Amino acid sequence: MNLGIGSKLFLASVGIIVVVESTAAIVLRSEVRKTLQATTEHELVRHAESARIGLEALPDLDGPKGQALAERIARATNTEVEVFDSEGKVLADTVPGGVGDVLSLPEVRAALDPDLRGGSAHRGRRVLVARPFRYGDNLGVVRLAATRQALDRAYDRLWWLLFIGAAIGLVVALGMTLVATSLIRRSLRRLATSAAQVAAGGARRVEMEPHGEIGEVGDFINRMADDAERTVRALVHERALLGSVLDGMSQGVIALDAERRMTLINPAAREMLELERVPLGEAFIDQVRIPAAVSLVENAAAAGSAEITTASGTRIAARVAPQRDGDGCILVLEDVTDLRRLETIRRDFVANVSHELRTPVSVIRANAETLLAGAKDDPQFAGRLIDGLHRNAERLARIIADLLDLSRLEAGQYRIERTPLEVLAAAQQAGSVVEQQTTAKQVALAIEVPSDLRVLGDGKALDQILVNLIDNAVKYTPAGGHVWVRARTAGERVRVEVADDGPGISAHHRERIFERFYRVDPGRSREVGGTGLGRSIVKHLVESMSGTVGVDGNEPSGSVFWIELPRAT
Repeated sequence: MNLGIGSKLFLASVGIIVVVESTAAIVLRSEVRKTLQATTEHELVRHAESARIGLEALPDLDGPKGQALAERIARATNTEVEVFDSEGKVLADTVPGGVGDVLSLPEVRAALDPDLRGGSAHRGRRVLVARPFRYGDNLGVVRLAATRQALDRAYDRLWWLLFIGAAIGLVVALGMTLVATSLIRRSLRRLATSAAQVAAGGARRVEMEPHGEIGEVGDFINRMADDAERTVRALVHERALLGSVLDGMSQGVIALDAERRMTLINPAAREMLELERVPLGEAFIDQVRIPAAVSLVENAAAAGSAEITTASGTRIAARVAPQRDGDGCILVLEDVTDLRRLETIRRDFVANVSHELRTPVSVIRANAETLLAGAKDDPQFAGRLIDGLHRNAERLARIIADLLDLSRLEAGQYRIERTPLEVLAAAQQAGSVVEQQTTAKQVALAIEVPSDLRVLGDGKALDQILVNLIDNAVKYTPAGGHVWVRARTAGERVRVEVADDGPGISAHHRERIFERFYRVDPGRSREVGGTGLGRSIVKHLVESMSGTVGVDGNEPSGSVFWIELPRAT
């Protein structure tokens, strides 16, 4: 068949175009496949890194929280998530039918290899990426898998478009190829420009057509940008929440890095350690000059605890534990000063109660045994023994009564009825109660109280307070001494003072003078019949009436016990 040159050129052009189009289609299909596979794998790697961070932040991985996190990651990334430890034990997975033997897979071996730190693989229609992570002191692996169904559909559509374009016509196909090339170049340029703006923070989304491979890439970028934005918002929220929790804690918390520099410290820790400013980034040893605390921090690899004491005397229970990443430690502090003081008071109280009760009980028992042994037949000797029984029984009754009163006061069961009370009448009534003691010791009792002073309080409680204070003053004032009861206004309060010219109380005893069973001179206190409970009862009664109590020195000698109560108008 003889063909004209036009036909030959046509056929040649057709052949050339077919070859070029076929070659171009094959090359284009291969390049697009490589590009999209690389993009998918890169996206999967980013998702795996995000999953690793989330898993390392989870405190309890081997449980429902780990499975819930894996399912959330799978839904958010549209992937299959598998989590297992270095022995192949499954911790969480979203793969129907289980994960099988994973330790023999190359990407898992690469993830467990300390030199490679992760691997990827393509098997069948799946792309798989594995990354290691740490939970506590253990090593685990998270593997994400994605299918290539969307890519295969795109490839098939590309072949059909090329075939239809070739069938329409050589010239049209060539023109369409040129137009398509121009459009693709322009779309890629727009995609690159938009992606650069998103990366630089100038935009939040890539504006692309919703169809085609470029649109899918733009959609991938938009999803990545959305994930990053959500992650940043979550981190900001968690940081604010952590700051609020730390600021509101009564315990002190200090975070230290591997070089023992402070990276976090809350206000409670600064107050306990008496730090005037926030020493972030500075060495712990340069700011805290307490050897026990420094030693505890230096040996933080082995979690431990110790009780330390600051320069001001504050006692702190300190506990230290290494951070999960192994690069630092957390120091937790708790002020136990009041707890230790209460423990000391409790021990002293038990010891004092035992001692106070032992003496009268021993005397009562000894006297009773002597009477039973035959002393009751000697009227003179029996009288002394019975008198001793009576005196010690009275002393035992006073101790028990004082303990009951003190217990009721501390438990809040003592009923206080506040009414206006005349201070002068209350002082005179208390003076009459101790008149026998003052006469016996020849102690002069002077009541210097204005007649118009009135306080708001309970009459029975005020009487018990004044009787206790005046009786104590008379007991510890030598024969021929003086006791004064004075009162005056002090703003919105009335100050009542009971002063004496006895031996007085030194300054270091005054802070503890109102504690139960506390005595300045235990021998003299027992000699005059004191139990050490009266002053504690006075303190609780005054405070129950919204008042204050204290003791000062009296010049040139003696003591001044004072109370302040609300003034009645």
